Amino acid sequence: MLKRVILILMISASFLIAKKIDAISFNGYNDGDKLKPIIGIKVGDTYSPKKVSRAKKIIIKALESTGYQNNVVESKISNKGSTVGVTFEINRGNKIIITKITFNGNKNVSDKDLTANLVNKEAQFMGWFPGRNNGNANATQLKYDGMRVKDEYMKRGYLDVKVGDPLMRVDPSTYNAKISYSIKEGKPYNVSTVSVLGLGSTGVSKSEISSKLGLQARKVFNIQKLREDIKMISETIGNLGYAYAKVAPAFKKNARNRTISVSYRIKPGRKVTIGDVVVTGNTKTKDHVVRRYVYQAPGDLYNYSDFRDSQKALQRTGFFESATVKAKKAKGNKIDLVVDVKETKTGAFTVGGGYSSVDGFMVNGSISEKNLLGTGVEVSAAIDYSTVKNSFNLSFKEPRLFDSKYSLSAGIYKSESDYSDTVEYDNLGYDGKDELGGYLSVGRQFNRQIYASIGYRYGIVEYTGVDTNLTTNPGYVIGDYLDYVKSSFIASLTFDNTDNYYNPREGIYANLNFEYAGVGSAPAGKQLAKYTRVDLKFATYYGLKDELDYDLIFRYKFRAGYMGINAGDYVPRAEKLYLGGSSRGVRGYASGSISPFIGDNIAASLEGGTKSMVNSIEASIPLSEASKMRLTFFADYGMIGRDSLDEITKKSVGAQVEWQSPFGPINLVFAKAIDPEPYDKTAEFEFSMGSKF
Repeated sequence: MLKRVILILMISASFLIAKKIDAISFNGYNDGDKLKPIIGIKVGDTYSPKKVSRAKKIIIKALESTGYQNNVVESKISNKGSTVGVTFEINRGNKIIITKITFNGNKNVSDKDLTANLVNKEAQFMGWFPGRNNGNANATQLKYDGMRVKDEYMKRGYLDVKVGDPLMRVDPSTYNAKISYSIKEGKPYNVSTVSVLGLGSTGVSKSEISSKLGLQARKVFNIQKLREDIKMISETIGNLGYAYAKVAPAFKKNARNRTISVSYRIKPGRKVTIGDVVVTGNTKTKDHVVRRYVYQAPGDLYNYSDFRDSQKALQRTGFFESATVKAKKAKGNKIDLVVDVKETKTGAFTVGGGYSSVDGFMVNGSISEKNLLGTGVEVSAAIDYSTVKNSFNLSFKEPRLFDSKYSLSAGIYKSESDYSDTVEYDNLGYDGKDELGGYLSVGRQFNRQIYASIGYRYGIVEYTGVDTNLTTNPGYVIGDYLDYVKSSFIASLTFDNTDNYYNPREGIYANLNFEYAGVGSAPAGKQLAKYTRVDLKFATYYGLKDELDYDLIFRYKFRAGYMGINAGDYVPRAEKLYLGGSSRGVRGYASGSISPFIGDNIAASLEGGTKSMVNSIEASIPLSEASKMRLTFFADYGMIGRDSLDEITKKSVGAQVEWQSPFGPINLVFAKAIDPEPYDKTAEFEFSMGSKF
């Protein structure tokens, strides 16, 4: 009888183990979406008690990393016939806040320097703000913090330093904690000699490597420079085909003289070539489109820089949520490159509407696709309609024409406006304005980061109902409202080595646009606009995830504009420089509302500038990794003028929510203009979609 019961239990258990998981839920924790990607099990996996037990440990570690200690996690398994559901019951402990960190024995390295790279830091005022410390204790990182303190000494040559295990004391009544470190510094060491061994027949000379070394004889030893040297040597040799090269440092200390000799011992292994390039995960994008951005092909000698740059190039396309390039050992001296991509939404469709006391009822819609039918072709169409304005534009770009390095872009636009029945525009000087135009350009990818294009743009602008007798507006000039033609030669130069299209964490983006208007002549009855215009955009990104174990990103952005105008040139106001809003710079002000003016401070007298500059600093933190939402704090400072750049200066601060939505990237901007003038048009809220810069 007992054997039969045991047999039945074993059969029942085997049935349960073989079942699939159809649901995973979390009770007692609101951020379950953050836990799902990291617990090691997912819906569709085969149920295993061992997997669930491991997931519980991962959840506890995750809670500890956010400051909660003494957490309890239980699991409940619900039998649903052919499937099971897994529920994690989470009982969080108390959050421990670090209020004080003490270093005992540090005489030559300051508390500030020792604290800089710690994960566990003292709580600061407004600790929730990017760049500030919230003081949340992370017990799992405490032992590594002791190593980080030692590392700061090793960067300064203190090879004999001893750092005791960090001691954290928690007040059970307040759950505040104090951490102390015991340090014996010793003395710093200088480097006596640096040698490189094992280059052999790699084709790299010792002098070439030695000239690039950061660690130098007769200088203080620095472990950070040692790591950088190892990386540099590995990359240099890796670029010559040695995919499995190993670089191991060897040391010889002289405690009496406090010197150390360093030898970099290299085992290059054998050269390898690329056997095959395997593309996986692309359900939409064509294989040949993916391969455009992989800089190694079958038969090529392995190259580390090509390997690294391929992954960055794939991320910059904007086609993929993630893209990884991995080396897989193949037969003989070959390796296969496995390109694994995860598609993301590249199309967007929006419809909106609203009401404005000036423009009346408004309706707008747009449709765009960055990767049409998986071919990499970009197309977009947009329409806006209101009581006084309506417009339409259509654009097309083939970034790699016939899979070459050349691109082809084209676009057309048309807009009409009628202000004759709108009181707010009574002093404008005309009833309406119609525009029709288009462009065509050809570009070329010169290397992995530099792209250039040249082209031609043509547009016609016609005014209706111009009031030649208007005297109430001191900014009115009849010459500002002549029908004109814009016939322009255009050119563009772009540098981009960022690691992601929508959300870069490292790299630089720079774009220089040039326009020379005044090509050819205008038809009868119209003026030919003449001017030279240069626009510059620059952005640099720095992510601190590796240093802080937190996805904080700092951004610096700069944009500038300049117009060259000769005596006798006709330059319509609409073609001059204006600031305000996300698209033009200085958030918190209405788009295009910042400009030098003539006469009274009213919109109709905005003359436009010939010089402009905007500086922006931003700090971005994650809101929801599952929903791909971030919160970014910013400060903008803009300048614009006619003769001098600082004729008008404007400042603003604010925050924006950045959402990689299923409909495309969306920004919700909340801004505050600083010390605006009474006549300034401010905009505390702004919505934008699809913007990168």
